[in-house]
Amino acid sequence: MNGCVRAVLIIVALTAADVAVAHAPMGEGVSGGLLHPYLVPAHAMSLVALGLFIGRRREQGIPLLAFAAALIGGLVALTFAIAETPAAEILLGNTGLLGVLLAADWNPPKPLGWMIAAVTGGMIALDSPPETISVQEADLMLLGTGLGALSALGAVIGGAGYLTRPWQRLGVRVVGSWIAASAILVLALTLVR
Repeated sequence: MNGCVRAVLIIVALTAADVAVAHAPMGEGVSGGLLHPYLVPAHAMSLVALGLFIGRRREQGIPLLAFAAALIGGLVALTFAIAETPAAEILLGNTGLLGVLLAADWNPPKPLGWMIAAVTGGMIALDSPPETISVQEADLMLLGTGLGALSALGAVIGGAGYLTRPWQRLGVRVVGSWIAASAILVLALTLVR
């Protein structure tokens, strides 16, 4: 391929770019909500961190229940159109804390683990206001968001149960350090603005 053809292809690719948006368009209804926790980087990173955190603990039921209760509470609060919250910043701080706990391979006291799970669930919910005009459509998207977050967390918890070998535990610690660094960096950039 000669240089002229490459240049034309690059120009076409650059001019065909779409408008940048904060949240990727995810569709409508339940299916759009289901994709939300997977496609919003802060939510996905937080769910991976929490899933690895819960997955390496012996007691998984109560943290998972705390997450689900807070998630449902936050989604219900969104149906009543609460005012804007600092949920994104709190979620990033909480994710950074989860990453540090994973990197340190330290299990905090059980009530602190439950609180971290609850904060994650509540903040994911409050950071997921649907961008639609119809109330019925918004409610369906919120239902999908709840189901998507629970399924993503369940999948990570299930996978984390298989990470028992020393090199796999080291890998979890490395992932935790990356999550902590990413969350803290994004939080710092958000707070500087």
